[in-house]
Amino acid sequence: MVLLLAATAGGGEIRGTAQIRAADGGVDATLTQPIVVYLTGFRQPPLPDTPIISQKDKTFSPDLRVVVAGQTVQFTNDDPWVHNVFSTSAARPFDLGQPGPHETRSVSFPTPGLVDVFCNIHEQMYANVLVLPNRAFDRVAPDGTFVIHDVPPGRYPLHAWGRQIQPFEVEVVVAEGQPAQVQLVLQPRLFNPAHLDKFGRAYQKRPSYTP
Repeated sequence: MVLLLAATAGGGEIRGTAQIRAADGGVDATLTQPIVVYLTGFRQPPLPDTPIISQKDKTFSPDLRVVVAGQTVQFTNDDPWVHNVFSTSAARPFDLGQPGPHETRSVSFPTPGLVDVFCNIHEQMYANVLVLPNRAFDRVAPDGTFVIHDVPPGRYPLHAWGRQIQPFEVEVVVAEGQPAQVQLVLQPRLFNPAHLDKFGRAYQKRPSYTP
């Protein structure tokens, strides 16, 4: 059962560090990839802002957005040519068509899950929208530290996600006024950005578009 809880100012707190297991059996204390640590097991209303993912120089910027279920993301075309942003992910399939330069299209994300985002014209473009059920998340800093504030007291699954790590989950207990301390050792995995186009086919050269 997933509980619906209000955001709780002054609630519990989770402080921790995340490290990645190195090939020699040691750990990498300095992180060079985006990793998000988050809680599940309860829901909260979406954040009030509308985040943006820009298409610039045939790249999504940022290439990772974390939102709360119910938020809308704006995709802005800041290139002088056409893009075709799409996703075939089960959590939120969509196709934004081909907006021209300086046009914006919006997508709502009502359901928690990981959404892979691509361009049907430029194969090298990829991004992720990580849709979470609540506001209890943080991005891990380059030094491996993270803090999740204002967590309703309780027992929850704590997850870590990144493109180059194995999915991670551990249970944590959060008490008001007593920060929970956790140390995460994450396992690496290879990230392969190869993908098919929106029709499920290999990409073809398009002479009429900017490559």
